[in-house]
Amino acid sequence: MSLTAYLIGLVLALLAIAATIATPFLVVHARTEHDHGPDCWWCHPRLRRR
Repeated sequence: MSLTAYLIGLVLALLAIAATIATPFLVVHARTEHDHGPDCWWCHPRLRRR
C-alpha cells in the first residue's frame, strides 16, 4: 500500500469517527425545545459573538 493511499484512508477513518461522535450531540441540540436565538454559534455560525 502506498503512503498516499494510507493517508487518505486514515483521514477518511478519522472523519467517520468524528461524524459518529458528533451526530448525537447535533441531534440533541436540534431537538431542544427552547429557542437558542442569535447567540447560539452552533445554529448561527456566521453571526458575531457578543
